[in-house]
Amino acid sequence: MRKGTAAYRRAALAMFLAGFATFSLLYWPQSLLPLMARTWAVTPAASSTLIALSTIAMAVMLIPASLLSDRFGRKRVMSSAMLLAALFTLAMACAPTFQMVLLLRFCVGLMLAGLPAVAMTYLSEEVEPAALTSAMGLYISGTAFGGMSGRLLSVWAAEYWGGDGAALVVGLCGLLAAL
Repeated sequence: MRKGTAAYRRAALAMFLAGFATFSLLYWPQSLLPLMARTWAVTPAASSTLIALSTIAMAVMLIPASLLSDRFGRKRVMSSAMLLAALFTLAMACAPTFQMVLLLRFCVGLMLAGLPAVAMTYLSEEVEPAALTSAMGLYISGTAFGGMSGRLLSVWAAEYWGGDGAALVVGLCGLLAAL
């Protein structure tokens, strides 16, 4: 893809949204850890496992996700990963126990690995070398913007609708980005 073409603009927007959704879905609970500890009657240390489990799962799944992308295709792995991570986040709003929330967060991390493991490879294969730096920069800026926005969006949503509402809002944003 050449910079300036419609295909490049669509791919760059998709990669920005993928980076945004990945880190928004990964880090949104961080600003709500005290609320989560109160809601589930767990210690602050236990509530922090909401972040740790998803991050560990993501790290464990990075290499397998890259292998899956070789077999099933990069776009398919990335779009499936985003869709499933958003759906697992939405399911957190209905989780009856803290253990179920932890399991869903672990699943989110497993799914999210499909993006960072594949994104740069996808771009290097699809974008012409002259446009590669800007395309990668858009993906990386999406990750930074997503990490910050996920934390802010969840706090805003929790202010009105609690932790379950935050999961719904962030999950819906992830779902929109996946679509």
